[in-house]
Amino acid sequence: MISVELLRHFSLFDQQDDAMLARIANLAEERVIEAGGTLFSQGDPAKHLYLVVDGSIVLTMNVGQKGAQTLEELEPLGKDRVVGWSSMVKPHVYKMGAYAKQKSRVIAFEGAKLHRLFDENPSFGYYFLQKLTEVIGSRLIGKCVQLMSLIDW
Repeated sequence: MISVELLRHFSLFDQQDDAMLARIANLAEERVIEAGGTLFSQGDPAKHLYLVVDGSIVLTMNVGQKGAQTLEELEPLGKDRVVGWSSMVKPHVYKMGAYAKQKSRVIAFEGAKLHRLFDENPSFGYYFLQKLTEVIGSRLIGKCVQLMSLIDW
């Protein structure tokens, strides 16, 4: 089982009390991804949200005609980062792929189970989604900059 203390280190949960963190911990599963291992592929149904405990996760995006070119994040996502936010928002399809650049340990949550917890605890859901929106916005800006660099002005 994932400890409350481990979850407390992630900004998604930093304002939660011990009782709520215990409920969140009961939904969590630790996974180890070997170097080169895939967490998910772009276009897959988005079922899990991941928190990086240690290691390095790279996001990829297929662009161009029929995904002819693959873009990778300029900076891999390391400790305390969030991966797989698409599991939390409709249409629940991963917008990017993700693989482990090195052996990595992650905490996995089923998006559907987190949604049920939000329904039971709307104030937690509101706070969580506020924090998640920060992640989404940051990734959007990063990808826009990366895509703009491909344009031959």
